[in-house]
Amino acid sequence: MAVDAEKVDLSSTDAELDVEDQKESNKWVSRGFLTAVGLFILWSYLVMNEGAMRAFRFSDPQPGPFSQSLLLVSACGEILFGLAGVLVGGALILVKAGNKMITTACLDGFGVCPGMVRVRGMVLAAPINDLVNDRQVPAAYSLTLPQYDCVRVFALLAGLSWCFALQGGQFMIGNVVRTHQADGKSQGSAYSKKRLLLWSINLTLGGLYFIIGGSVVRAYMGPGPYDPPVVEEPMLIVYPELTITAGVFHLLAGVFGCVVGLTRKWFTPCIAMVAFTWVLSLATIVWPQSYLGGFPGGTTLLAGLTLTLCGNVAYSCSEFAQAIQEEKEE
Repeated sequence: MAVDAEKVDLSSTDAELDVEDQKESNKWVSRGFLTAVGLFILWSYLVMNEGAMRAFRFSDPQPGPFSQSLLLVSACGEILFGLAGVLVGGALILVKAGNKMITTACLDGFGVCPGMVRVRGMVLAAPINDLVNDRQVPAAYSLTLPQYDCVRVFALLAGLSWCFALQGGQFMIGNVVRTHQADGKSQGSAYSKKRLLLWSINLTLGGLYFIIGGSVVRAYMGPGPYDPPVVEEPMLIVYPELTITAGVFHLLAGVFGCVVGLTRKWFTPCIAMVAFTWVLSLATIVWPQSYLGGFPGGTTLLAGLTLTLCGNVAYSCSEFAQAIQEEKEE
């Protein structure tokens, strides 16, 4: 009888081990985990791509009121952040190598420090320096100095919104990956709701900035096309009507995302509208303006930035719906 009891105990232990192994295996193949890792790799690549384009632009430092060398360092930090994300995500999805500690080190070590340097250098310090010290309107722009300053201010705010979507989006998706590694599931509907509202508000504000910037240019410079174009990153305006149109759809999609977050319904229509908004962005403020404005190399950068701007809302909407479903099944 003692032998039989021992066999039963061993069988129970083996069964428990099999359950744990099955849970560990499921963590690597769950839809939410694989989706998060795939998007983490894509967002990391887009961060690295932007850093590489900016590094090439600042690779020949010129003397001036603002250090081009600092901008180069910021761009190199962005490349490191993106590369780290690609390597971590690739190891996770290809060879199942990685854990929560490695992901945390990537996000906090490679993300926070280079990200802060980049935001302060390229997105804030350089534009503010130009705004304060460059007090002349380009001869090709039929704008007064206050009108030109207005466009530059809203371009700076739009740059903050887009930068937050790119680097903040990578950090957000990386955090989702880290949560799956720790718990094997999402962070719950309450957290997902806050994330959807955050990115929807960011999309709304980004659209508002483009509407105002494009409207000021259209009101005082007339209809396009402009040759040369009005270039205040991330605004590249050849036809202001296209800039305004893109801004309107960004604003509407962002407001719809907020409504979905507050009402907890209409998830699929929201995702569809955000996807349409991104395609519309390609057809308004990315391809035509870049090519007609003489900056064809900017298409990949602008396409990636608008993808993160809209993609953060779509992904957060999908995760919110999934979290609600998981809580209903529990």
